Amino acid sequence: MSIRLTATLAAAWEAEMLSALAMERLAERAPDARTRSRLGSLAAGCQAHASRLLARMAAIGGGPLPVPPDEVELPGSFSEAVREEAVRARDSSERYAAMANLARKSMDPSAAWVCELNRAEELDRANELVELARRTAQREAELERLAPPG
Repeated sequence: MSIRLTATLAAAWEAEMLSALAMERLAERAPDARTRSRLGSLAAGCQAHASRLLARMAAIGGGPLPVPPDEVELPGSFSEAVREEAVRARDSSERYAAMANLARKSMDPSAAWVCELNRAEELDRANELVELARRTAQREAELERLAPPG
C-alpha cells in the first residue's frame, strides 16, 4: 500500500471533519428552518465521507489520524461563510479526483471508488452551497436596503 495514499486519505478525513463542523456551525446560524435542516444534512454527508475514508484506512492499515480542531472560524456574513465553504467543497472534489487516480496507481480499487463517490458528492455540495450563498446574499442585501438609516 502506498504511504502517500494513506497520508492523503488521512488528510481528506481531517478535511471532512472540518467541513462537517463548518456545516453544523452554519446550520446554527441559518436564517430559517429549511436552510438549517439542509445544512444539517450536508454536515451528515461530510460525516459519511469521513466514515468511508476511515473504513478504507482501517482496511489498509493506515497510520494515526490527524486531530482536527474543535472549532472552525467562519466569516461574520452568513452568505460569505457559505460561499467560502462552497469553495472548500469544490477544492475537495478536485483533491478527491487526484486521490482516486493515486488509488488506481496503487492498485486499490476500493479506495478509488470511495474517492470517486466522495468527489461526486462534494461537487454536488459545492453547487448547492453556491446557490444557497447567492440566495442568502440577495436576502441580506434586501434586508439591508429595507433597514432604517442610522
